Amino acid sequence: MRVLTAEWEVLVIDLDGTLLCKQGEVSDQNLHALDEVRDCGVEIVVATGRCFAECKHIVDTINHNGVCITAGGSQLTDCKGNSIATNVVDQSIAEEVTLQVLRRNLRCLLLKDTTASETQYVLVGDSPLHQASQWWFKTHDISILEVDAFEDDPWPEHTLRVGAVAQEEQLLPIATLLKTTLEGRAKLQHWSAVTATHATSSSTHLLEVFNHSVNKWSMLERHLGDSLNRKRIAAIGDGLNDIEVLKEAGLSIVMENANEDVQHHADVLAGHHDKHGFAHAMKRWIVPGLTRP
Repeated sequence: MRVLTAEWEVLVIDLDGTLLCKQGEVSDQNLHALDEVRDCGVEIVVATGRCFAECKHIVDTINHNGVCITAGGSQLTDCKGNSIATNVVDQSIAEEVTLQVLRRNLRCLLLKDTTASETQYVLVGDSPLHQASQWWFKTHDISILEVDAFEDDPWPEHTLRVGAVAQEEQLLPIATLLKTTLEGRAKLQHWSAVTATHATSSSTHLLEVFNHSVNKWSMLERHLGDSLNRKRIAAIGDGLNDIEVLKEAGLSIVMENANEDVQHHADVLAGHHDKHGFAHAMKRWIVPGLTRP
């Protein structure tokens, strides 16, 4: 029997660009590293920009039995996808963003809390759905409801995220406008989409709007409550939506493939996500002090 000890109580793990390779898969090396972390008694918290339905197959693959922080921090679920806590978008803000998206002849995507609604996304408008969204919904078997206008949404009070997918030049004017009009009222993100290389070009971007207080760290605080000890929390990620948790964690590990803005918040830099950088980081900084009798 192995006797394992670790310095860390909680490890917060991002998925895309961190645990997953470019093909959206978990390597054997990364799976083994996760097992090593679990053997230490470290609580693993999955924290991703995906909704639970979009990452369920990953959760199953890694045999995760803890909580998941999903949709960029707007929902906390158990490992089966049951909602524990949510942070929804104000209805007036959701409508404001939707109208701006529709004015640019784009489809607006409203991510829902499926414990309170009957579908994962409500799609507003009659513009063609971007090919990246078509591929994403089909690949992950996502349920959708299509409506003509915002007021046709049956669950306006249960929106976790308002978004759109299009080419960068189409979304940039909307993002620029909303950055000003939503300042202090909502959180806005505009960045490259995660897509298969065969499905769309690299210029495909996401526009995402959340409740102003949404981020992965704030939802982690809700999960841990009085037991939170940031000095015993490690976090690993690569994206802009990881910055808050990287800033607050006792150890922030940033992937080599992250941009400079994210790397700025690193205590240590891991390898590339396409070269098992996650596994190497676990062995170097999370479980280096293992003892095996």
